[in-house]
Amino acid sequence: MRTLILLLLFCFSLAANAQVVAEHEMKAAYLYNFAYLFDWPDSKRANFHVCILGDEEVGVAMQSYYERRVNGQRMVIARLTTPTPIRSCDILYVGAGEIVNLPKIRNILGNQPTLTVTDKGSLQAVGITLALEGKRLMFDVNLEHCERASLKPKPTLLELARSVRKATDGEIKTPPAGR
Repeated sequence: MRTLILLLLFCFSLAANAQVVAEHEMKAAYLYNFAYLFDWPDSKRANFHVCILGDEEVGVAMQSYYERRVNGQRMVIARLTTPTPIRSCDILYVGAGEIVNLPKIRNILGNQPTLTVTDKGSLQAVGITLALEGKRLMFDVNLEHCERASLKPKPTLLELARSVRKATDGEIKTPPAGR
């Protein structure tokens, strides 16, 4: 009985000390990892730009990744207040406050190699959408957007995705149950 009580106290102390990762920190970690899960077109720039538009919390969380290296380039984080400078972004996260500007953003970017990510709005307008399911952050990939932007997702990214929208036929791949 004494052992059981000690075991329960130990479990409760672990639970009390466990830290919950905030949603905006999870999003920042996903954005950072997306940089490695794509084959990017060759670039002569010294920096790899991750831009955050319309979500200050994700912008603050991304600062912990500042100056890390991606394919030999230094990662630079830009917290934007307007879509004007987005042409310099490699990854552009569009927060809820800027979803209404997605058509304008798509026109500004055209076919340039920028991965557009959001957690609101339609997958048709971006390359990746994020979704919180319970305590897990999931994502869906739009291959049509990626191909138009000359971005090639690595097989690992596609395997981890909750769903993948294929370019030619609109088919959606859903991973097997139990994942």
